[in-house]
Amino acid sequence: MTAAPIAILGGGPVGLTLALLLARHRVPSVVVDARDLDDAKRDRRLLALSRGTLDVLGTVIELPTAMLAPIRTVIVSSRGEFGRAVLDERDNGGRSLGATIRYGDLLTALDAACTSAPLVEVRRRCAASAVSQGPNSVDVRLSDGGNLAATIAVNAEGVGRGDRAPAARQAALTGDVEVQGPAAGTAFERFTRDGPLALLPLPGPTVGTARPMSLVWCMPTAAADRREALSDAELLAELQAEFGERNGRVVSIRSRGRYPLVEQARDDVREHRLIHVGNAAQTLHPVAGQGLNLGVRDCVALADLVAAAVAAAEDPLARLPEYERRRRADRLAIRTLTRTVPGFFATGFGPVAAARSLGLTMLSIFPDLRAEFARFLMFGVRS
Repeated sequence: MTAAPIAILGGGPVGLTLALLLARHRVPSVVVDARDLDDAKRDRRLLALSRGTLDVLGTVIELPTAMLAPIRTVIVSSRGEFGRAVLDERDNGGRSLGATIRYGDLLTALDAACTSAPLVEVRRRCAASAVSQGPNSVDVRLSDGGNLAATIAVNAEGVGRGDRAPAARQAALTGDVEVQGPAAGTAFERFTRDGPLALLPLPGPTVGTARPMSLVWCMPTAAADRREALSDAELLAELQAEFGERNGRVVSIRSRGRYPLVEQARDDVREHRLIHVGNAAQTLHPVAGQGLNLGVRDCVALADLVAAAVAAAEDPLARLPEYERRRRADRLAIRTLTRTVPGFFATGFGPVAAARSLGLTMLSIFPDLRAEFARFLMFGVRS
């Protein structure tokens, strides 16, 4: 390995994807992560991968189909209002809109690919305790007492290094549910006055007539406190009322959980030779499941530009302003979507309610508009 590889701080899906994309371009990297690998692999959170993300991952790893649940249809509706938009494979040339996968399963596949990639070194149980920048390189001080010299450092650790997250005013209740009625591969984005409620297909076989799905129900913290204290039967009754009988019948829930919803974004994703990607650059509301997908697009753009610099025998630093420019429109568009949509659908103000019903109706009626919206969710803003 060369004396000055790319340093990647964070060994989650975004950091490992970046390392593999760099290796595909013959650029070496060192990934450092504080977590134990076995603990990280046991993470059972469900991730929604867009079609664009699946295409990117397909260039560096082979995802086991048994660990994936294809998303073929997305039904978008607002509780108590007319208008219902249905996005499906026909809006994407017959290809699935995306898929879901457990965090630990994706991490396992990415880590195995990194292990077999000669240009990728992964150091676990090893955190970056400090980053010192010089005119020509970056020095990363490691928690094990070592140092790592790199041409640039990439923060892929999640919340930005040194940042203090703001207090959460919203929370998401999660769980695995069984739903009778939906066809295979159907996902729901249901807007309520408390916040968006998503049901996503879960990987694995279907037992009986009910389909396994993952629940992410966003709401103010006070509502989350109250609902978290409910019994399973009481919570299911409230969930069914919000979800609606037309969409299906929720018959069970297990593996209940909760996490705070914190939204923050950096105005500048570059500090000289330190670049912030994924959740370190922006932490998004989970509506539409855009967080990981935006981070993967960060990785694609950065890997392409670093590889171009290395091929031209240039310092990668010279290409970093171009990275900021390329990612600006996509980041802004997705941040605007995830920040404004929950509030837009939560208000009971009559003219706003009419506008959102009209918007859903237009998506339902006009196939070109619906296909363009689906492309935006799957691939973001093309640079």
